[in-house]
Amino acid sequence: MAKLVRFGVSLEAELLKKFDGLVQKRGYASRSDAFRDLIRRELVEERWQDGGEIAGAITIVYDHHRRKLVNRLLTIQ
Repeated sequence: MAKLVRFGVSLEAELLKKFDGLVQKRGYASRSDAFRDLIRRELVEERWQDGGEIAGAITIVYDHHRRKLVNRLLTIQ
């Protein structure tokens, strides 16, 4: 794991209250975890907007006994 660095952030009280609600709603263990996740998302978005390569995965769970479903999935690909 990379070394963590502490720094301070100043926020309006109402913004912090909303952020704490987001932390709780999404089940983050801490504000720091949520903040790191937000930064990562923004960095990925920035890279995507600049035309950089972004990797992802799509997982499909399906019933292979269903008629013609495999053909439909192959067509979509």
